[in-house]
Amino acid sequence: MKWFPRTLSGQVVTLWLLAMLAAHVIAVLVLSWRLADNETIHPLYVRSIETRIQSAYRAVSRSADADKLLEDISLPDSTFRLATAPRPDTPPTPAPSDQERALAQRLRTLLKLPADGSVKVHLRQVESAPRAADNRNWLEREFRATHAWALDVDLKLADGQWLESRHWPTMLPAHWSRVLTFSLLVGMLPTALIALLFGRRIMRPLRLLTEASRRVSRGEQVVLPRPDGLSGVREITQAFNDMQENLVRFVNGRTQMIAAIGHDLRTPLTSLRIRVELVDDAELREAMIQTLEEMSVMVEETLQFARDDALQEATQDVPIGELVGDVVDSHRIQGRNVAWTAHVDTATFYRCRPVHLKRALNNLIDNAARYGAVCVTVLADTLGQTLRIEVEDSGPGIAPEHLGRVFEPFARLDSARSMDTGGLGLGLAIARSCIRAHGGDVTLQNRREGGLRAVIELPN
Repeated sequence: MKWFPRTLSGQVVTLWLLAMLAAHVIAVLVLSWRLADNETIHPLYVRSIETRIQSAYRAVSRSADADKLLEDISLPDSTFRLATAPRPDTPPTPAPSDQERALAQRLRTLLKLPADGSVKVHLRQVESAPRAADNRNWLEREFRATHAWALDVDLKLADGQWLESRHWPTMLPAHWSRVLTFSLLVGMLPTALIALLFGRRIMRPLRLLTEASRRVSRGEQVVLPRPDGLSGVREITQAFNDMQENLVRFVNGRTQMIAAIGHDLRTPLTSLRIRVELVDDAELREAMIQTLEEMSVMVEETLQFARDDALQEATQDVPIGELVGDVVDSHRIQGRNVAWTAHVDTATFYRCRPVHLKRALNNLIDNAARYGAVCVTVLADTLGQTLRIEVEDSGPGIAPEHLGRVFEPFARLDSARSMDTGGLGLGLAIARSCIRAHGGDVTLQNRREGGLRAVIELPN
């Protein structure tokens, strides 16, 4: 659903508000169904009617101009007038309800009237109320159509006249619908605020976890503090710390094993070199010496890689232009034709392990420089989420089926990029390992105009 928020906080708030709305709708439907035939006036309005009638009765008894007085005290929802006789009952007249009898008895008691029919109370349903007195709400109009409730109260005065009054009371269904409407409007604001704060409270440790995961993917070691609050978040944080500790232990153990193997190989290689010198056949001796030298280089590169990884270089912010420029300058000093351009601000800082990243870039340029001119390009994607470094050469390229295989350790390919060009097959493997330690990756592509393009993509 496109309209549904994608963030956790937004979803919590939306679901909370939908739940509140659904609860109020259910309450309105249940109350409307239960009170649809209820003819009960709200008790608070009954007390208001009693007070108005009592005041009007006593004021008329003491006033010389009663008609004028009643006109002045009449309200849109309570009207008073004098009559010479009580209003006739419209047949068939239903039996008085408990509330009608209670109201009549209450007025007799308050005004000290006799119980001989001096008080008449009748609640009836009429076609419609005057616009000014129509206090029905949407629920009443929905279930009562165009009808309204009117309460007629007639009191016999001491001089034989009758005080007639008509009131437009608030019924219980209307009262409950107003309460629910008020609750819906007033209740949703604080609950939405609570839901938003609750969602942010959940998101705060999750954001820390996300940022820590990104830093770990760049080779940093991050220990998240144990958060206070939800037990589920604490368990996730602890699992992250345990996972990182286990990964570090595993990688360190493997690195130490590789370093130990490489170190132990030095002794037999030295012994073999001494023995090769005793071989009488010069051609065989030279071939064996060349093989031993290649093996020694392999061991040294392995040891160097293990040594760099074991040092756990600290991650830091470095100017990407300065980093690339240093690598390019080191190759230019060796007489290689290496050029570079940047489509980003060269002063932009990038968070990385500079020695490792330089080692990866150096290996890629070294591999490309064996085939002629090299061009290095630094750029970022349109959203600024990826740092991209391209290393292009003008060599013969690689068969498409071998583009992924060249990153395997000690991989040597076809005659196009053959042993004559040098290299022992560890450079690209080490480069990919260094780049992946930063959370990125490196791929190779054959250029249309010839040559190979190595593409480094790093999270920015």
